Formats: sequence, C-alpha cells, structure tokens
Amino acid sequence: MGKNKMTASQADGVNYKRAKTWQIALAMMTGAGQMVFYMLMASATYIGNANFGILVAVTGIIITGSRIFDGITDPLVAYVIERYNGKHGKIRIFMMTGWALMALATTLMCNIFPNFGFKGAIGIAMFVLAYAIYILGYTFVGVSTSITGNVMTNDPRQRPTLSVWSTAYSYLTPMIMSMVSMAVILPKHDNIQGTSYFAELNIVVILVSLAFYLLACVGITPYDKAENFEGISVGSAEENKVSFKDMIALIKENKELQRYMVAACSDKLAQTIGSASVVSTMLFGIWIGSMSISSILSAVAMLPSIIFAVIGAKIAAKKGNKASMCDWTKVCIVLNVLYALFLILAPVSEIGGLMNGTATSTALAGALALVFVLFNFGNNGVKMVVSVATNALRMDIVDYELDRTGKYMPAAVSATYSFVDKFISAFGATIATACVALIGYTTTAPQQGDPLTTGVKVMTVFLLIVCPIIGWICTLVSMKNSNLTREKMVEVQKNIEAKKAKNN
Repeated sequence: MGKNKMTASQADGVNYKRAKTWQIALAMMTGAGQMVFYMLMASATYIGNANFGILVAVTGIIITGSRIFDGITDPLVAYVIERYNGKHGKIRIFMMTGWALMALATTLMCNIFPNFGFKGAIGIAMFVLAYAIYILGYTFVGVSTSITGNVMTNDPRQRPTLSVWSTAYSYLTPMIMSMVSMAVILPKHDNIQGTSYFAELNIVVILVSLAFYLLACVGITPYDKAENFEGISVGSAEENKVSFKDMIALIKENKELQRYMVAACSDKLAQTIGSASVVSTMLFGIWIGSMSISSILSAVAMLPSIIFAVIGAKIAAKKGNKASMCDWTKVCIVLNVLYALFLILAPVSEIGGLMNGTATSTALAGALALVFVLFNFGNNGVKMVVSVATNALRMDIVDYELDRTGKYMPAAVSATYSFVDKFISAFGATIATACVALIGYTTTAPQQGDPLTTGVKVMTVFLLIVCPIIGWICTLVSMKNSNLTREKMVEVQKNIEAKKAKNN
C-alpha cells in the first residue's frame, strides 16, 4: 500500500482501499474532458455543412448511422484494454490514446480538411473518416476511464462520491464552454458558425481537454499499477488473461449483471423518450405556453442536482447501492404520479401567463409556478439519487464477478452496459417521434403556439411521466431477486481479500 501512495480503511472487517478526496476530484476530470469534445461535436451538423458542403439531412443520417459503429467499438476496445497488462497500468495510456485520436479527428474536421476544399462524395467520405476516428477515440477514453472507480477504491462509503464529482463537472463544463464559445469566440467571426469559427473553437477544445486529462492522470497515477488489475484465479499469467470466452461467459452467467442491464437500460430508454425535444415543446411551448420557462429551469437546475448527488452518495454509502437504487426508484414513481395529477388537474397554462402577461390571476399563476418548479427540481433530485446508486452498483458487479470467477473485468462490464445502453437509447427519440405522429404530427413537429388538444395533454403525460414509470417498474422487478446487498458486498470484499492473501 505504501509504495503506491494509497490509503486503507478498516471497516466491516475489511481492509478497504480508499483514495484521497483530491485524487478523486482530479481523476473524475476525465468526464470534463469528454464533455469538452462533446460540446464541439454537438455542432457536427454545422461542421459537416460549413466545411464539407454536406446537406444537414445527410449529416444527420451519418451521425445516426455512426451509432452502430459506436456500439461495435465498445466490446472491441474493452477486449484490448482487458488483455493489455503493461507494467505501468492501463488507464492513462488508453485515456491519452483516446484523447489523441479525438484531437486528430476534430483537427481533420475543423482545421485540415477544409483547406483542401473537399466537397460532394469525397467530402462525405472525409467527414465519415474523421467522425469514425473521433468515435474510436471517444470509446477508448470512455471504456478506460470507466474502470477508474474500481481501481481507486472498494470502500462502499466512498464509491458513490465519484458520481458527485462527475455530476458537478457534467454541469459546469458545458456551461463554461458555452460561455467561451458563444460570448468570446463566436463574436470574433461575425456570429457565424462557419469554418473559421470551428477552426478556432477546435484549438480551444484540444487545449482545454488536454489540461483536464493531464490533471486526471495526476489523480489516477498512484492507482494505475499493473498489480491493481490482476485477477485472483489460480493459474499461469496467460490463463488469467481475459478472453472473448470470458467476456461472453460474463454476459451469459452473471445473473447480477443481467438484472442490472434490464434495470439501468429500461430506465435509460424511458428517460431518453421523456427528454426528447418534441416532449419539451409540447409541455412548455404548447401546454404551459412559454418555452423560456424551460430555459430558465435548465439554467438553475445545476445546484439542486449537485446537492442531490451529494445526498444520494451519503444514502448509498449507508444503505448500500442496491437498496438505495430500489428505494428511491419507488420515490420516483410516487412523485411522478403526483406530478401527472398536477399537470392534468391544475390550470398549468396560467404559469405561461406569468411570462407573457395573460394570467387571469397573478396569485394563482405564481402558486402554480412554485409547485411546478418544486416538482421539476424534486424530480431531477430523486432521479439523481437513483443515478448515483446505479453508477456505484456497476462497480459492485465488477467485484462480484472477481469473487465469482477470479477474473477482473471492469472494462468488459462497462462496455457491456455501454453497448446495450447506446443501442437502446438510440431508439428513444424515434419512439417519441412515432408517438407524437399518433396525435397528428406526421408532417410537422410540435411548435410553440400550437392548439392545446386533449391528444397533446395525453401524449405529453405518457411520454414525460408514464414511460419513465414503466422503466422504474422494470427496475424494481429486475432487481427484486438481486443479492448485491450491502452485507453481500462486504462478504464479497472479504472473500477477495482472503483469496488474494492465499495466492500471495
């Protein structure tokens, strides 16, 4: 322990490995680095049009089709990472490899290829090539850094805190980058998102992301050691290497992973449907009558979400990740049933009247607005508690598999979840669009000011609330027979500790 600069904590009869708070804070900056690139690539449609002359519709097809490649790369990258056993660990080398690939891809898109004037078929080919390189790099970073939590700590009181830092970065990074891009860089280019704007923005993105990843390396370094990736199987080094057979067996035989996949992915699909832009437009633009309220809520939601992430971490540390996940899923269901009743029974269009001066009663509209804001903040908060426990539970599954088979496969567990998650969530917007078509939006999308019909109300409640409730019910059913209680995980850590001591 001493030479790796790691700390230990004796609790539950286990010598838990713990990381220092500042190390976790730095290590979780990998998420901030990814978010910086994500902010740039969110404008991929504009980049394709400005730099390669690609029609917006064609760029959309390319980006949608790239999800297939994105899903395929997850298990392949996981296999490479699991098989690699360098003496200096593996997280940092693959993380920085991913950063280099993403930097190369965006530089090709924004700074190099535009100088050659690629248009037409060759322009599409060059854009697809750069985008594929970007996805590969993003996958390298995502899979390699997903194992950070398992390597840094196995203390159930500390693991949930990792989500607190990642949540804070996921809110703060886009806010800061948006201010830099929109208020500083864009005005220098006549407020036009064109070739020169993206060229400068890309340089900023590369430098800022590099700073985040280098700081993350500082936090990860004491734990990114070869011995921290060893299994506990008895056999030769070659026999202990993770194979495709082991990865397939993980999916087929690990019941806890299967339960987790059903729970987490059903939630993700439902939440993706509920967060589709057409749903937001129907709720705020048509039902309430003011899209600006949506923007205001999004802007001020950061602090409550971070607070609830802290609360969720404390609850999961005390009760265990499975219990916290299931208990707060029930809270989500109850709160959303009440939310649905509020939307259906209350004259919520009065809330929009506050913004445009058409409210029949300012006092009534103000009271309804307060209740509406509380429901939204409460909803985001309880979902955050579930999310914190869900992320920490995935780390528990890695340790459960280590105890069960002797194989240490954090990258494989993460990639399995990521693959299914991407595949399922890709259908979220499609399902929402198809449902909206049932109420007449077949040739146009919902727009602010459209007539408020019964169909709009019913479909909004169905997509925004009923679909998530169905996902949460799937979570409760799938996790009902899960054995990953806090007591079970203490037993798992004791078993791992004993097996490692026996092998040594």
